Amino acid sequence: MSTFLLFSAAMIVAALVMLLLPLLRAEPAVAKGQPDAPRAVPVAVVVMLALPFGAAALYGNLSSFPWDNPGAATASAGAHAQDGGSMEEVIAQLEARLQASPGDTEGWRMLGRTLLVSGRASEAVAAYEKASSLTGGKDPNIELDLAEALVLTENADVVPRAKAIIDATLAADENSQKALWYSGLMALRAGDPETTKARWTKLLEGNPPEEIRQLVVAQLEAIGGSAPVQTAAAESPPGVGATSGSSMGGGMGSGAAAAASGRTIRVAVTVDPALTSKMKPGSTVFVSAREAGIPGPPLAAVRLNSDELPTTVVLSDANEMVEGRNLSSVDEVQVVARVAFGGTAVVASGDLIGEARHRKGAAPDLSVIIDKVSP
Repeated sequence: MSTFLLFSAAMIVAALVMLLLPLLRAEPAVAKGQPDAPRAVPVAVVVMLALPFGAAALYGNLSSFPWDNPGAATASAGAHAQDGGSMEEVIAQLEARLQASPGDTEGWRMLGRTLLVSGRASEAVAAYEKASSLTGGKDPNIELDLAEALVLTENADVVPRAKAIIDATLAADENSQKALWYSGLMALRAGDPETTKARWTKLLEGNPPEEIRQLVVAQLEAIGGSAPVQTAAAESPPGVGATSGSSMGGGMGSGAAAAASGRTIRVAVTVDPALTSKMKPGSTVFVSAREAGIPGPPLAAVRLNSDELPTTVVLSDANEMVEGRNLSSVDEVQVVARVAFGGTAVVASGDLIGEARHRKGAAPDLSVIIDKVSP
């Protein structure tokens, strides 16, 4: 089993390197006087965030490996390593499942995400269109997913449709960070950098997670814009460590500590004594919760410093990362605490990880012990 995990991790790292290097390579301006074309940051962000988590979540959800009893599968681990590793196979399994259950809206959305991560934007559009038709076009999150896929096809013919969806999203919620990003990107492609600056500046005023902020600031400065000055609250890392009962902030669009609301999970985070020698002072620690078996951004997340461990953090609906998707919207969540030595949202070899699951209605107190090393 460990050989398979090492192999899988190596394949994910290799895939990220092959995908991200060309996506982030700067492209020179096509005409004198025009700014350099932005790097393919939207696709890079999707790949960076979704590929590692999506691969693990989808494999765990779709494979027949008995995760609750790994020892029972020792003899067949090699077969699983050969049978379940590639994104193409995951896509094929999702498609087979949707053939049997074509009315599975979330399944079509999952397929769309997976295709988008795989660089198959046009096929992702088709999957999102199916999800959209099942909801009658009334789910704003699915519509925005569809607009994202349309933009990433880089097909000029679909730009008006994507723009209409994004404009409608901003009319309903002028602070939608995903809509602000793609609105600015489309404006830049259309030769309207002033609108781009306005959209991306407003996005930054919402205090997105630091990883996203850094990418947006770099793109804004590349076209002659400047990032707004962060407030004192926003300058502090979102989700500072706290003792039991404290409120934790840090969800998308929330820079300071947010009052807990809705479904709340108090996560006691500790480190296995066997791993204390691997800890490094001042390292970033992410505590996040996502729907079990569903790839994509977490439902809630906070960030703290390894010097504060052990500690208790609070995840609640106030920490939502994507509009309309929060802890209360799902029955079971997977809570993960990760010491990220690289300080990024991408799991890296050597990161220290612990996880546990929490079902809606259960006692709010949950213990997560960081007891594993990422291969």
